[in-house]
Amino acid sequence: MLCQQVTHSITHDIAQWETGYICRPSQFFNQRSSIFYQDNADIAEYECQFIARTQLPDGSWPIPWRWADYPEQWAISKNWWKGIVAVNNLLYLKGMGALPAI
Repeated sequence: MLCQQVTHSITHDIAQWETGYICRPSQFFNQRSSIFYQDNADIAEYECQFIARTQLPDGSWPIPWRWADYPEQWAISKNWWKGIVAVNNLLYLKGMGALPAI
């Protein structure tokens, strides 16, 4: 039942990934050995490609949401979120065995 809930919660409409506040596989697991991986393998592998494709030249990733009512606070918080997203993306890629060797 929990595995079905995770699969149902993941946003499978990838057109929303760049612009929406959505759920990706990395919000539920970050390794292929996870009990949630098997039922979500295709979308999990797509997320690895998505992360690699959307990395910005400065090494961060875009933040697809904003705080419309708090523009000054968002200007500061957006940089904090960039750090959080960068760490989470790198941990996901590492756990999935998709982090390029340097």
